[in-house]
Amino acid sequence: MSRAYYEYKGAIHIHSTYSDGSGEVNEIVDAARNAGLDFIILTDHNTLKAKELGWEGWRNGLLVLVGDEITQRGGHCLALGLDTHVWHLQHHRAIIDEIKVKGGLSFIVHPDGVWRPFFRLHDHRWKDWSFNSFTGLEVWSYMFDWASKFRFYEVWKLWQHPDDYISGPDPALLKHWDRLCRECPVVGIGGVDVHAKGLDPYGKVVVFPYADLFRTVRTHILLPAPFSGHFSTDVDAVLGALRAGRCFIGYDLLADTTGFRFTLVDGQAVMGDTIFWTPDLTAEVCVPRSGIITILRDGVPLREIRGTGETFSLDTPGVYRAEVRLNERPWIYSNPIYVRADVSVTTPDFPYRETPP
Repeated sequence: MSRAYYEYKGAIHIHSTYSDGSGEVNEIVDAARNAGLDFIILTDHNTLKAKELGWEGWRNGLLVLVGDEITQRGGHCLALGLDTHVWHLQHHRAIIDEIKVKGGLSFIVHPDGVWRPFFRLHDHRWKDWSFNSFTGLEVWSYMFDWASKFRFYEVWKLWQHPDDYISGPDPALLKHWDRLCRECPVVGIGGVDVHAKGLDPYGKVVVFPYADLFRTVRTHILLPAPFSGHFSTDVDAVLGALRAGRCFIGYDLLADTTGFRFTLVDGQAVMGDTIFWTPDLTAEVCVPRSGIITILRDGVPLREIRGTGETFSLDTPGVYRAEVRLNERPWIYSNPIYVRADVSVTTPDFPYRETPP
């Protein structure tokens, strides 16, 4: 019997006036509610000021969580689920280790982020991949997707028609994610990285208001029970889903991705799970509207179909995930399901960890 999950959609990686965003938290909350979100995660640079001032909690039907973006030259990462700020002027491995020791979640953001707004190169890439103790990656950053195409002579078109310049996650980053997932579970999330800053000196020509970006790249989480209305319980549920990888990335500006599922064994295994392989193992992908579905194993495309879903057999162990394109545009990216070789089967095993970092 398939397990039932409750789906909630949220925006992650948001900046307010507590760092370099233009919006007060109450304005951001109103924009998120108007965009139909269920939760948001504020992540100002190197500060938990919004948490300290009591902004976490239920706000008129919207669940507000506060983390922070640990920002330094070696790269940036989100620290979620912590009550105290992790000092950013230390080696990034020490930052990740401290977040883990304190029981938090660490997501490396815009890991391939390089852009040149005018004449100076801005390099926000993650600089050290010699360790993999982080929880996950921001696989799709809306702002860096757009910014990577920025050219000053096209600024008007970029501002007026930003969706025309959105091409999806960097293929090289997806391949890197797949390689990491062969070593241990690495959770993929989508981020908006919204600042709502002004292009002009007076800040009146706003690039990407909060309300606009909250309708773009979202992270959908799957929970075994609905929100209870109690903040401590519900925040644990959100962080637990992100930690486990029970989530997917949806570009909801194209079309609502609610209802997407990628499961194994008649729904008994969902995204983020680790199970043992058997010869009769089957997988199922379901899409809310017809698109081009690609199934990948260890980063290699196995099959591609057009439709709203398919059930298929898994011939070997591996790391399986799904991508969906809608009208030739990137639309949905699932988190992987990790299929290990049973000890009774001669297929070589992979060094997966049983639980996420």
